[in-house]
Amino acid sequence: MRRAGFLALLATALLLCAPARAQDEEALTAAPDEPVKQIRMYAENWKWTPKTIRVTKGTRLSIDFESRDASHSFDLKSYKIKVPLPEGSKKHFEFVADKVGEFRFKCGRPCGNGCAKMTGTLIVEE
Repeated sequence: MRRAGFLALLATALLLCAPARAQDEEALTAAPDEPVKQIRMYAENWKWTPKTIRVTKGTRLSIDFESRDASHSFDLKSYKIKVPLPEGSKKHFEFVADKVGEFRFKCGRPCGNGCAKMTGTLIVEE
């Protein structure tokens, strides 16, 4: 009896989790009509390259990061995004630019005297 109860509970839990997984996978897949902008972003010598990213609202940003000289962190607080970038690493991150405005990004890791200058701007237009 205990085993049957446990199996029923396990089956219910799996069924409840399945829709959440489908939603997560769906959120990571760009809709066919959703524009995608691919960007290579470099962190090096206390600066981001490119320093400015300009897109239209609804664009999916597909960013390939590379930290060349030290450990950094891409921090875009307005979108609640923080991507740690250990020295010499490459990382990929995607999100949809769904808010109009100018949003500052910065290095979110104390990496030396130049950290305060390591900023850039995401510009999302209508």
